[in-house]
Amino acid sequence: MAMTMTEAKGGAGGSFLLGAPGATLAPAGFNEQQQLIAQTAERFAQEEVLPAAEAIEQPDYARLRGLLRAAGALGLTGVDVPEAYGGLGMDFAASAIVADHLAVLGSFSVAFGAHAGIGTLPLALFGNEEQKRKYLPRLASAEWVGAYALSEAGSGSDALAMRTQARPSEDGSVFVLNGEKMWISNAGIADLFTVFARTGESVSAFLVEATTPGVETGPEEHKMGLLGSSTRALRLQEARVPSANVLGGVGEGAHIAFRILNVGRFKLGAACIGGARNSLRDAIAYARQRRAFGRPIADFELIRQQIGAMALHLHAAEAAVYRVAQLLDDGHSLEEYAIECAIVKVHASEMLDRVVDAAVQIHGGNGFVRGNPAERAYRDARVNRIFEGTNEINRLLISGTILRRAQQGRLALAAAVERTQAELLGAPAAASPAEQARKAALLVAGAAYRRHGAALEEKQTILAAVADLAIATFVLQAVEARQPEGAFTAAIAEATLDAAEVTARRALCALSEGDELRTQLAWLRRRLRRDPVNLHRLQLEIGGQQVEAGHYTT
Repeated sequence: MAMTMTEAKGGAGGSFLLGAPGATLAPAGFNEQQQLIAQTAERFAQEEVLPAAEAIEQPDYARLRGLLRAAGALGLTGVDVPEAYGGLGMDFAASAIVADHLAVLGSFSVAFGAHAGIGTLPLALFGNEEQKRKYLPRLASAEWVGAYALSEAGSGSDALAMRTQARPSEDGSVFVLNGEKMWISNAGIADLFTVFARTGESVSAFLVEATTPGVETGPEEHKMGLLGSSTRALRLQEARVPSANVLGGVGEGAHIAFRILNVGRFKLGAACIGGARNSLRDAIAYARQRRAFGRPIADFELIRQQIGAMALHLHAAEAAVYRVAQLLDDGHSLEEYAIECAIVKVHASEMLDRVVDAAVQIHGGNGFVRGNPAERAYRDARVNRIFEGTNEINRLLISGTILRRAQQGRLALAAAVERTQAELLGAPAAASPAEQARKAALLVAGAAYRRHGAALEEKQTILAAVADLAIATFVLQAVEARQPEGAFTAAIAEATLDAAEVTARRALCALSEGDELRTQLAWLRRRLRRDPVNLHRLQLEIGGQQVEAGHYTT
């Protein structure tokens, strides 16, 4: 299987802040196998999932499980599982493609991701041979449904503060689990849970069958969205789990949890671009047929501008997600690219919220009516900024990991910051938008560390600003690598650098003062200076292209 825990063959995680961005994958460059898996997933989503949307939202869990099994028959639920255990054994790109193209209905997408992603990957990546042979074929086919049980009422983002306990029996044959997990996706339909519990001072992971005595689930949560996905508490009361079901060894739970969260964030980013593409397609279809003042509303500039902005948001996130897929498929480890996985999670989830909001606006009053696809997508999207660690936590992870790796000597950030600092009094050389954003990120990171030193880890607003500048850098590098020139790249660069300049300026004002601040702000203005771009015209042109095509197109 391509999801390897081997050492990176190329650049280290976070090295995008040091310069050369490297290659990226784009849908236009999919190989024959990747095109086939995209077509299979897209056809299944359009022909099987969308027609069942109303039934799934009832909710009809039998229908939901049936769709998962149907996806399994096509190999979609086993894309990450090695062929030896009944899967397809494909790479990260294929995994992203499946998550992307199946994401036409939030409830199904979450059930699929909770099963085929975080519900199956702990076993696929960390299970021993006996465990894999026992469970993986049933998970790969979706005969069994998987779930991931980490969060608790008092330990959501702070996952390792969990209170669930696992104590060994006197003869060592079983562990006895007690505790309660919260907000567990697929809990009501799952056959196998990956449960994390404290074993003394450490955390361990356990494969827990749903039929184990002492294991039960609570009532369904009444959620804002995702009405057709099962979300319940998982209760463990003296549940005796065989010691053979410890995953990866006693005390390895934290290691497993963090790596699975990395891939979960990456896959969530992929699902967000699929959701955005579907919402854009729906908005275009509605705008083409809805008439006002004697003509389709798609003819009006403000509608076309919104459609163009939606396509631009989607294009940027798509470039970033498939850039991470390329990095991972080049042989890099999940741990190495924790920063990049968090970046696409934050950026794509916030992109999706902008897109679904615009879709509701284009639908007007119809978009506010329960049952309309735009309304459903709007309420389903909101949780993505909470899933897999809130976006606030992920921003702290991005900047904190960058700074920690710099301190450990894993990322040559100090030298890059010094070079940037040395440029303050000189005239900046011509640079691409991505390079402009990178230098702004380094300027702020350097100013932050000089001001606060080790105490910087407590300055969350500054860390969030560093993270936002890192996100802008990574996304612009991905966009430029995919399409060095053109309307999409110019428009995305203009909007991204506008936002980056505001972020950097506010951060510097919080970090410096007097002549130092004035020098930094003057340098920032010079560094981010660029030729004027008519963003309105570009949005209108791109919006017109989408309307004419009837779907997202570049």
